[in-house]
Amino acid sequence: MDIRLESYKVFYTAAECGSFSEAAKKLYITQSAVSQQIKALENELGALLFVRGRKGAKLTSYGELLFEYVNGALERIESAESLFSRMKTLDEGSVRIGAGDTLTRHFLIDIIKAFHEKYPRIKIEVINRVTGETLSMLASGAVDIALVNLPVEEAALKNAEVIPVGSMHEVFVAGKAFSNLKGKILSMEELASLPLVMLEPKSNTRAVTDAYFAANGVVLKPEFELGSHDLLFDFAKSGLGVACVTEEFAGELIDGENLFRLETDFSLPAREIGVCRMKNVAPTLAVRRLTGMIFGDK
Repeated sequence: MDIRLESYKVFYTAAECGSFSEAAKKLYITQSAVSQQIKALENELGALLFVRGRKGAKLTSYGELLFEYVNGALERIESAESLFSRMKTLDEGSVRIGAGDTLTRHFLIDIIKAFHEKYPRIKIEVINRVTGETLSMLASGAVDIALVNLPVEEAALKNAEVIPVGSMHEVFVAGKAFSNLKGKILSMEELASLPLVMLEPKSNTRAVTDAYFAANGVVLKPEFELGSHDLLFDFAKSGLGVACVTEEFAGELIDGENLFRLETDFSLPAREIGVCRMKNVAPTLAVRRLTGMIFGDK
C-alpha cells in the first residue's frame, strides 16, 4: 500500500467540513483534486468512505472508522511538530549523560548546575557507570554524551569521537598512621610494598595505574579495592593504607596533617577527561549547548 499522508489529510478535512467543495477551499486545491484523492484512497482501502448528496458528503461506517484512526494520527503528528518547535527554542527537551560517580561529583555537577539555571526546562538525566559501560550506553543510544577517563581502547569507541576537556594526575596519599613516610622519597618497589588502597580493577583509573607500574616491572597488589573514589580518602585518613587518588579531586582534603601526599622518585603520567559523542548522530540543540558549556563556552 502506497498512500501518501496528503491523501489522509484531504480525507480528514473533507470529513470535518462535510463537503468536498469546502475542503477544497480550506486546502487551497480544486474540488476535482479532492475527489481524486478520496477516490484513490477508497480504491486502495477497498471501501466506500463517503456518500455524497445534495447537502454535502457524509461518512459511511468505514469512513467513520478511518476518521477515528486518522484523527488520532494527525494529532500525534501535530504534537510531535509542537515538541520539536519547543526543543528548538530550549523550552523543552532532555539531555542524557553517562559518567562515573567521581567525574559527576568533581567535574560535572557545577556545569550541570549552570546549565540548569540557564535552561530550567531541559530535563537532565545522569547515569553513573564505569567507563566501559558508559561507552556501551553511548553506542546503544541510551545516553547522548559520555564523560570518561582517558585513554580508552579504540575498539570501545564504536564510531564515537572523543574530545579531551581536562587533565588529571594520580598521587599517593596517607594519614597520620604513616607519618614516618613524610619527607621520604619512595621508589615504585617501596610504594608497592605498602598496604595500598585503590579503586577496583574494572575502573579505567586503576587499569592505567596498574599498566604503568607493570611496564616498569612492578605488580601492584592492593590490600583494599573500592568502588568509590571518595572512599579512598576516608580509608587513607583512617590509617588503613596508602591510597592512590586524583589530585584535582582532592580539594582541601590533602591538608598535610590528617592527609599528606607521599613523595616519589617517579610521577604517574597525566590522564585526560574526555567527552564522547557518536559521529553519525546529530545532537539536539540542548545537547550542543551542554557540551559547549563542558568545553568552556559561556
